[in-house]
Amino acid sequence: MRRIESGGCEYRGTTATYGLRAAASRVHTFCENDLMNDKSPHRPSELLAALKQSGVKVIVSVPDSWIGDFMEKVEEDPDMTLIRATHEEEALSISCGARLGGARPVLLIQNVGLLTMGAGMVCLAQRYQFPILILASYRGSARDPVFYHLPKGRATEPVLRAYGLSYAVAAPELPIGAQVERAATFAEEGSSPFVLLLDSEDIRW
Repeated sequence: MRRIESGGCEYRGTTATYGLRAAASRVHTFCENDLMNDKSPHRPSELLAALKQSGVKVIVSVPDSWIGDFMEKVEEDPDMTLIRATHEEEALSISCGARLGGARPVLLIQNVGLLTMGAGMVCLAQRYQFPILILASYRGSARDPVFYHLPKGRATEPVLRAYGLSYAVAAPELPIGAQVERAATFAEEGSSPFVLLLDSEDIRW
């Protein structure tokens, strides 16, 4: 493993069938009928396995208390490369560069990073149609017990809609692996970044 450090389904008729429901806001909800299987006892392990199954070899990340241990597991995996960035817009740029180099990267960040990477998202990733899967810990959501994060939770989805960025909130009652695989497919087929917002149980090892 190399480590690099740097400073009821309603939606049909797309180019692929994802089991997604689309609304005008571009929010997507994974269809329960498509994804209902026995849940993995440990969702972060299932998530990592789904990334590998989808052909992901590179994960670019900025640390967060929910994702720190997950990053260590990636670092220990001989089939994966972890790139630690200093801030989220840099991480997005690195992800786009990795894609140009032939890799299939995933961007792993806290949701506050989605609020700070506007220029890179609009002028680089969306402008040049990079199919980057972004996994973001959803701090400040109704399922986050730390009230300090509430302001960023309130802002996250309105900002994503303002970007015109497709996203989904991971459903806790459905297997996380299948949701990750479908999010990755959506990014590829849509030739655009796709954000999957994750709860602590999804990503915190």
